[in-house]
Amino acid sequence: MARTYLTLGASALLLLAACGDDDGDITGIPDQGIDMSEPETDMGPPPDSMLFGPCVIDSQCQATMGPTAFCRTGAEGWPEGHCTLPCADRGPCDDGVVFNHCIPTGEGGQNICEQACSNSTDCRENYVCAAKGQVDPSRPTYGLCVGLCMDSEDCGYRSDCNPYSAQCLPQGEVPTEGGRTGEACASDDACLSGNCILGRNEGGTPTGWNGGTCIGNCALEPGWNSNDLYFGDAYPTAVCPDANVCYPTGELVQGSPGVCLKVCDTNADCREAEGYECSKTVELSSGPKTFTNGICFPVDCAETPCPAGFSCESVPASGGGTRSVCAPM
Repeated sequence: MARTYLTLGASALLLLAACGDDDGDITGIPDQGIDMSEPETDMGPPPDSMLFGPCVIDSQCQATMGPTAFCRTGAEGWPEGHCTLPCADRGPCDDGVVFNHCIPTGEGGQNICEQACSNSTDCRENYVCAAKGQVDPSRPTYGLCVGLCMDSEDCGYRSDCNPYSAQCLPQGEVPTEGGRTGEACASDDACLSGNCILGRNEGGTPTGWNGGTCIGNCALEPGWNSNDLYFGDAYPTAVCPDANVCYPTGELVQGSPGVCLKVCDTNADCREAEGYECSKTVELSSGPKTFTNGICFPVDCAETPCPAGFSCESVPASGGGTRSVCAPM
């Protein structure tokens, strides 16, 4: 399939960046409303922290940032905790080197400081740089750091990692029922990840993801690049649950946000009857490259006929122009 990663990118880029709730939270991390008490320890109180540093309780942040500072905990989606504070402008958020964000990501749309980033290396471990160009239109190369875990050790005190969403949750609240990566879904709630690509977008236009598809969040492994997409002969399968593929949604840089897609060897591994195929070939500027494994992806019906019960429709492509997708008749 030609340019698979380009057609996926625009729809999946919002997974981490803009799946927030109605109060304007663009981090995609729900406010759990948890009052975290100081952890029991024989080693004294937790150490003081700093802006965007790790924390367990508010007092660690307040010791260096003042009485309004607070700790967003691992149980609230921030691995090892994350110190921040309310702001009216960017002044208290800047550190003299980086111009950070003062944006309405707090409860009820309150403005708080968010760490600016140009790539994930600007963020702490277990954080990725997301929402580039969406946070501040005047700085399109900057995003903000959001948490992304692989296992519960990443999350910290009284919190566990949901490996399908890559988000930290309160201890004991990781879902155990729902669709796995690549399975059909009718809503986000139907997936273990809380992320479902629907067969039609909000405007009713077919997407090709017939029957819905559960996807997950991830951070890209090393090896992705702009020359041959991935340096190996096979797509990597080390970071997504069930050995699926962490696929790019934008930048081809280690640690950048990616999306977990179902891995496959043949079309039979995908939902063929709904218009999916095992996509192994991508079109690069240097020519086509075929991997030894693939990802389950909607067929390009300009090249591959739709299955029975589906018709081929031309729809707008995210990068301009059109693309051909199968839609139920």
